[in-house]
Amino acid sequence: MPPKVKVTHDQIIQTALEIVRSSGIESLNARAIAKELNCSIQPIFKNFETMGSLKQALLVEAQKIYDAYTQKGMQDANPFLGIGLGYIQFAQEEKNLFKLLFMTHEFKQTSLIQIIQDDENQEVVKLVAQLSGLSLNLSEQLFIDVWLITHGIASMCATNDIHLSLDEVTKILRDAFAGFKHQLHKEKETHA
Repeated sequence: MPPKVKVTHDQIIQTALEIVRSSGIESLNARAIAKELNCSIQPIFKNFETMGSLKQALLVEAQKIYDAYTQKGMQDANPFLGIGLGYIQFAQEEKNLFKLLFMTHEFKQTSLIQIIQDDENQEVVKLVAQLSGLSLNLSEQLFIDVWLITHGIASMCATNDIHLSLDEVTKILRDAFAGFKHQLHKEKETHA
């Protein structure tokens, strides 16, 4: 009798990640993972009590990949623009992971208030305030306005509805930032 193949926790997660990358979250199940690992489903459920717990571990891994894109964007001369470009690049290069993180029920934020109150986004709002010269409240509005455009572009890229170059995306985001900033400054002057 041949020795049993030892399947590790990390192998299962990496295999699940590759299945989602190539075929989407809807293709992920224990049988698909077992097939790729050339084993039964038993090692999967030995390492993960449920498919739900495996999906939670998968979300953590997908988030790490996404975080690498945003960290790279933070190195840009304009970090706010860099984060937006990183978000869109992630959608272009990792379509199914983008859909998993930002276009499924796994995306936990259900309102703009929840998005803006996220600790990481509050740091970005402070950055927007520095770049725009606006108050924190107005910077939150500017962040939301630009984020909605960024998310729209990224979603269209992830679903193959649009193909934009880096230069085109950069121009759109710069113009959106400048236009919204200008409008918010005008509103601030009107209310002063």
